[in-house]
Amino acid sequence: MSAVRKIKTATPHLRVIKGGKSNPKNNTVENTWIFIHAALWCNNEFNNKEETQFQNLIAEHYNTFKNPTKVFEEIIERVCLAKRYVNRKRGRYLSKPIDWLNLNYHKGLAGTEGWYQEVCLQRISVPEYNKGITLLAKAITKYLQEPTIKTIVSYRKKLIAQKQFDLLQIFNNSIINFQINN
Repeated sequence: MSAVRKIKTATPHLRVIKGGKSNPKNNTVENTWIFIHAALWCNNEFNNKEETQFQNLIAEHYNTFKNPTKVFEEIIERVCLAKRYVNRKRGRYLSKPIDWLNLNYHKGLAGTEGWYQEVCLQRISVPEYNKGITLLAKAITKYLQEPTIKTIVSYRKKLIAQKQFDLLQIFNNSIINFQINN
């Protein structure tokens, strides 16, 4: 007699299938939060309720007639300006995300709009001014469009070549968070 091995059938895995079209605006807002979290509060954990509140506040920044990709890149640059401002001098800090992301809080993301406009004005006469933050914004946008190793390596090399090591850290943190959350 031949030995017959019974193969135990594994329990079928459940698959989640999302139907319909995803809302690209919601995806952009979610990606914006993932980036901001990675850049500014990477050592803090927030629950789902808080993250939903933060995303609702971020969505208000997108309620303009501008192209969402341009708004996304502008927010990235503004976050980088805020991060550099805080790191420049001991004792500076950022408010809690619930305040900092509020459109009506002038010492938060809304307040960085003036800083960003100053950078844009400076770039008229000095095109290379704060070029690194623009490169980071393009890198994050490109990664979200093409999440490949090639994209990561390419922009990593560019940030290193420009000696933008603080932005390289933000880029690395963001990539890890995008991979975890998407």
